[in-house]
Amino acid sequence: MTLLSDSPQNYHTHARSGRSAAQVQSLKESYTQRLHSALKNTNAKRILISAEDLSRAGEGELEYLKEIILGYCQRIKVIGYARPPVGFMQSAFQQRLKGGSNLTFNLQSCYPNYCKRFAKMDNVFGKDNVELVAFKKDYLHNGDAVQDFAHRIGVELLPGEIARINEALSLEATALLYTFRRFTEKPAGYEEFRRDNNRLIAALSEVGDQKLVFADAAVASVLDDNREDIDWMSARLGQSILDQPSDSPQAIGSEADLLNIAYESRLALWELLEKAEPLNHDTTGLARLVDRLHTLYAREIPPLQSPGLTLFSREQMDEIASSTSDPASLLTALAEALTTSGEQSAARSVRNACKRVSNSSKRIVSRPATGGN
Repeated sequence: MTLLSDSPQNYHTHARSGRSAAQVQSLKESYTQRLHSALKNTNAKRILISAEDLSRAGEGELEYLKEIILGYCQRIKVIGYARPPVGFMQSAFQQRLKGGSNLTFNLQSCYPNYCKRFAKMDNVFGKDNVELVAFKKDYLHNGDAVQDFAHRIGVELLPGEIARINEALSLEATALLYTFRRFTEKPAGYEEFRRDNNRLIAALSEVGDQKLVFADAAVASVLDDNREDIDWMSARLGQSILDQPSDSPQAIGSEADLLNIAYESRLALWELLEKAEPLNHDTTGLARLVDRLHTLYAREIPPLQSPGLTLFSREQMDEIASSTSDPASLLTALAEALTTSGEQSAARSVRNACKRVSNSSKRIVSRPATGGN
């Protein structure tokens, strides 16, 4: 998308990495040069370009890609795999979480929109040059998408030669990641976001063994709303694109279901922390653990709070709201709240200010009246 887009700086990867428009433009120029160089300097009879986000590109962007490729090749063949709608939604839900999105449990936003994704391929490259395949195990060569693709382009590929990456997270890991994304603020973009995010995903991938499955009731309205689009995809494939009904005993029907799974998996987080910093029988290991505790409590980022929780108690809020509260009482309430939250230095400063206000008030009250007879 960086190479094809007129506004590549808006691409989510660049935004999360904190790249400037100038940096992204430099990347676009670099990618463009590398593509031309690869096409120009190869002696291969066939060239493979694989990009998952191509189905999100606009017709104009696809026309631009077509123009580049036809400058070096005589023919373009497009092979695309269409997941059944619920399977796609489950995968898209996880991928967005893994990528850093702070999404809600809105399954409509995860629907694939088949016609929008694939009709433009037919328009740009010609329907005869676009082969769409149902991403269903029974219809794939040896039941495997990688082997199926290799078979379709005439390449011999042994199962042992396939490297599996970007595997799906378990239900438990998905629930924990969802809770993290859902109830923490979206971080500002920074250069090493991808590295740090990948480390988090790698750690969570060790948790759980169940598969994320959406309950039939949770997706029913989404499928009903998109019946025409589903029929279009089925007709284009020559077979139904619909999934088989779910039979999972742990199917997720709501956000509450997902949060319950996260809560039930909470102890797995302690195991991950212990793996990251094992408690050795030495002072250095213990010091590291205390340092982690210090980071947890002393960091500038505020701890996760429920929407109704504030710095002040309900009684203090009532006192502050009272029109009869004097300045000293308000400062005392603030000092107590700061003490409770662990801000001792700030609390002392407020108490000192309270004393000065109180002393000043006493001097005003005791000052003798002047003038008059």
